[in-house]
Amino acid sequence: MRLRTEHKAPVAVGSGNETRVYLVKTGQTVWEHQGRVGSAGGEPLTEHGRREVFDALHDLGNGNIRAVYAGAGEAEAETAKLIAQRLELKLQPRKGLGELDYGLWQGLTGEEIRRRQPKVYRQWTAAPDSVRPPGGETLAEAGKRLKAELRRIVKRHKGESVVVVCRPVAMGVLKCLLTGLPLEEIWRQIDEGASCAGFDTDEKSL
Repeated sequence: MRLRTEHKAPVAVGSGNETRVYLVKTGQTVWEHQGRVGSAGGEPLTEHGRREVFDALHDLGNGNIRAVYAGAGEAEAETAKLIAQRLELKLQPRKGLGELDYGLWQGLTGEEIRRRQPKVYRQWTAAPDSVRPPGGETLAEAGKRLKAELRRIVKRHKGESVVVVCRPVAMGVLKCLLTGLPLEEIWRQIDEGASCAGFDTDEKSL
């Protein structure tokens, strides 16, 4: 599978202060393959997931990419390590880039959540920005830490390109932040399978 790359520019290109941020979603994990909600520590990639990462390498090339950042979970680390090795860069883990904390939903399938908490599940699918997974964090809370981490990265890499590897919901949150969309639109920002999206942004835009 080839990764689809999007190029969107929320700031004017040309001032020399923009950072090209390539958001790369991790390859498929074991729990994803089983239809389960991910854990805080993450899970290993499947063989299919590793192939997805190698496909991403073809689209990224090596251009002006100066750094590879990733959340601290297992899938993020495994995906980012493969990319960093290909680009001959050092992987830079950042806890703030981690996936949404699903709390007590970790390890459950969507059907299990629907049966146990039908009202909350319906709300999660229809208005995810209004739901806190039991014992977990809201999208707004995740967005706050993701935005803070991305701002630090962008400030450090003015005029350069970086890769940021993250899990699906974290990537959806970042795409909403980078395009100015409300978090209620997050499901529209999460693609099936692997995906890669490129954005030009600067510190003032975040």
